[in-house]
Amino acid sequence: MRRTNVFKLKPTKEQEKRLFELANNCSRLWNEINYKRRQSFFSGEIDWNTDEEYHKYKKIIGSAMVQQIIRKNNEAWKSFFALLKKKSKGKLPPNIRKVSPPRYWKDRKAGKRKLRILVRNDCYKLGGDVLKFGKMRIKWKGKNRWKGKQGRLEIVYDEPSKSWYAFQPVEVEPLHQPIGYKKAYCDLGVRVLIMAAIDNEVFGYSSNRLLSDWWYWSKKIAKYQSKLKRVNNKHTSKRLRQLYRKRKRRFRHFVNTIVNRFIRLCYERGVSEIVIGDLKGIRNNNNGIKKFNSMIHNFWSHDYLIQRIKEKAEEYGMKVTQVDESYTSSRCPRCGSVKVYKHKRLFKCLNCGLEAHRDAVGCVNIGVAQGNNPGELINGAVACPVFLRVEEGAEVKADVAPMSVKLSEARTSHALA
Repeated sequence: MRRTNVFKLKPTKEQEKRLFELANNCSRLWNEINYKRRQSFFSGEIDWNTDEEYHKYKKIIGSAMVQQIIRKNNEAWKSFFALLKKKSKGKLPPNIRKVSPPRYWKDRKAGKRKLRILVRNDCYKLGGDVLKFGKMRIKWKGKNRWKGKQGRLEIVYDEPSKSWYAFQPVEVEPLHQPIGYKKAYCDLGVRVLIMAAIDNEVFGYSSNRLLSDWWYWSKKIAKYQSKLKRVNNKHTSKRLRQLYRKRKRRFRHFVNTIVNRFIRLCYERGVSEIVIGDLKGIRNNNNGIKKFNSMIHNFWSHDYLIQRIKEKAEEYGMKVTQVDESYTSSRCPRCGSVKVYKHKRLFKCLNCGLEAHRDAVGCVNIGVAQGNNPGELINGAVACPVFLRVEEGAEVKADVAPMSVKLSEARTSHALA
């Protein structure tokens, strides 16, 4: 598996001047190659020859660095043609709506080049707290978490924070292997980020804190946008980009924390496969009030959540399978009836009288669709699932224990409100 180490560089003034010079020339080289290829592509036949650019820049930034930029541009164009081929056959992934040629390294809004440096995997070394490449010795800050076969190093200048970052791809082996053969059935949602069923356990992770934090920063962004337009008649600024970035980073930090705890809990329970509902196209028919639309279309990054579950499960040697989850929260898992009453998180079957948590019913129905006996999954935990609290710098605040409470004895009115 491939993972990436991220380091924040701490160059001196002389080193930073050299980094700016190198990055500027790297961006110029990329843009010149890309311009030549875009023009030839639009004319009917792409020009792959880069001898002129190679000889022009090899004495400026070094032949190894020139080769890496040419190779990266080749990879980008080959990926573009592969997508065009899939599009012609009607096999384009549903998340890709438009196929465009590789872009320039340029920020159109700011009117500046994107500053990047590519270093070949055998032309740099990370020793202690110093990054060595060429004649430069730059101190770095961060955690060298992944150790293995190192790939091409990419050094990027981040304009909003005025900082340099280094990204090191590494090929590593999974850290663990499953200790059992159980399956976890998961339902992903907006209010309940993850609801899972393992054997006779049902537990979930609420996203109420995450949602309230997201609303706080969204309102702050909207207020600043209004002020920016009214006072300066502008649509964007450095401060606005920083606010968007802060909201995004806080959201992803919370999601990563939940996913980390969830996968670790699955590993401790002996899970070897995680079955989750396929959410592609779920936004197509979801149009309601303004606040509901904001949560579904802006807040709920389910693609990112699924991606992080897959990546984290890979580290523990677990398999992640996506299955169809249509109508899993609208059908009774006990009798299969679709005559149900739903209100907020409450699910009630009008045929057999089952009362349960709506998201718990979703993950149980995913398990039933995979051939499990519904009687093994339906118990008191379906009505009153355990919600695990995740706080910054703290461990999970509740332990998940098998639930054998009878459904009729569960206090559904409090748990489902």
